[in-house]
Amino acid sequence: MRIPGKVLKCVAFIGEATYQDNDGKISGDLHATGFFVHMPSAHFPALTFVYFVTTKHVATDLKGRNAYILANSKKGGTTTVANYYPHWWLHPTDETADLAVLQVGGQSDLDTWGVGLKDFVTVEDIRAETVAVGDEVFTVGLFTRAPGKSRNMPIVRTGHVAMFPEEQIQTELGFADAYLVEARSIGGISGSPVFIRKTITLPIKLSNGTRTSASAVGDLKLLGLMQGHWDIKESEKNAAEMTHDRRRGVNLDIGIVVPAGKIMETLNQPDLVRSRELSEVELRQKLQQHTKSDLRWL
Repeated sequence: MRIPGKVLKCVAFIGEATYQDNDGKISGDLHATGFFVHMPSAHFPALTFVYFVTTKHVATDLKGRNAYILANSKKGGTTTVANYYPHWWLHPTDETADLAVLQVGGQSDLDTWGVGLKDFVTVEDIRAETVAVGDEVFTVGLFTRAPGKSRNMPIVRTGHVAMFPEEQIQTELGFADAYLVEARSIGGISGSPVFIRKTITLPIKLSNGTRTSASAVGDLKLLGLMQGHWDIKESEKNAAEMTHDRRRGVNLDIGIVVPAGKIMETLNQPDLVRSRELSEVELRQKLQQHTKSDLRWL
């Protein structure tokens, strides 16, 4: 599976800052991954709201610590994401949804790409089998053993959809809505975007005139974000019921994915919608003032 280069640019690494040099460059311990989502303005086509998405457990672990987000720079090397509102938005109603969102302001030096809402997998996509069990998936995220020194170097992990559960699945946060993928998750992958390539059928006409078909992969869609792998205590690996043990557990090679729909619901919660509306009102007022200023010179 070939991965488009732009997809590698949708992620940044998040961790705890431990050092700042004389030039203001920050470094520290990178813990996990997050990715950028672009949301168009409802009234200004040229305006895009940018959000950084990662897991709630990562945001919680970094609470009260000197957190930083490291992204690649257009000028070469890396840079920190400096313009963001220091408030994590969680899912408005579902406490088991392991995701957190930061609103990010404009920063022209970031060498990043954002996932658009039109590329989110929806429940309707699954019901219509636009995507289905067995379709190829991949994650893009942090490999803590080799994060990169001069540039962020995301690692790609591949697999396939193992299950679209018809009921909630037990996780560390309780029974939750989740997808399961057979793709081994490792430390640092938490918060990574999980992309899916839908399978398409291509008609083929053979030289003898008969018709057949072949399967191929289609466009990329965002399935969700990687919550983590499914760990159990080694003593319970053959038991019918199990206890999650992230630190000392056995990795079952099954990744837990928070559905893209949960990200959409988080972005569309009333308070966050109101925040975007206020930004649009402020922009409209600035444009009106600018227009009046121009008229004075006529």
